[in-house]
Amino acid sequence: MDRLVAMLAGFSLPNGCKRTCLVAVIGNSLDQTFLFGSEDFKIAGFDGKLSLNKGYVAGILTVDTVADFLPRKGPLRQRRTGVAYISNVAVREKFRQKGIAKQLVAKAESQARSWGCRAIALHCDLRNPAATKLYEGRSFKSIKVPEGANWPQPKTSPDVKFNFMMKLLNKSAVS
Repeated sequence: MDRLVAMLAGFSLPNGCKRTCLVAVIGNSLDQTFLFGSEDFKIAGFDGKLSLNKGYVAGILTVDTVADFLPRKGPLRQRRTGVAYISNVAVREKFRQKGIAKQLVAKAESQARSWGCRAIALHCDLRNPAATKLYEGRSFKSIKVPEGANWPQPKTSPDVKFNFMMKLLNKSAVS
C-alpha cells in the first residue's frame, strides 16, 4: 500500500519515472456484465477524481517505473530503466474469480508498453496460490534470486515470503 499512498499523497517521483493506479469500477448491479470501455466497467489511470455515482470499485493495481524493488546496476548503483513494477493488486472479495485481476494486469502490461518498458515485474506472496496462478497464466516467470544477493524486498511483515516474477513485454502484443 505504500506506493498507492505515496501516489495519492502527491509524493514526487524520481526524474524520468512514471506511476499510475488502475481502478476497476463495475456498474451498480452485481449481475451486470463486466466490459472494459463501457459505462459500467472502466479501468483507467486514477487521478484522484474518481466518481462512483454509477458503480463500485471492484479492484485496483498500481504500476510504475520507479524500479526500487530491482537491484541497482553498476558501480554507481544506478536505478534500472525499462522495467515496470506491479504492486497493490487487490480485488474485493465479492468480485473475485470474475477476471478483474487478470484484466487489471493486462492493462498494466499495456501501460508499461506505452511507457517504452521492455519488461514488467512483481513480487507475489508465496502463500497466495491464486495470485501465482494468475501471473503464471499471464506468462510471468519466477526469477531465482542469486544466493546471498541483497535484492530489495517489499516492506511487509517479516514472515511474508515473496516470489519475484518477471515477464518480457512484446512491443507488438495487444492485451
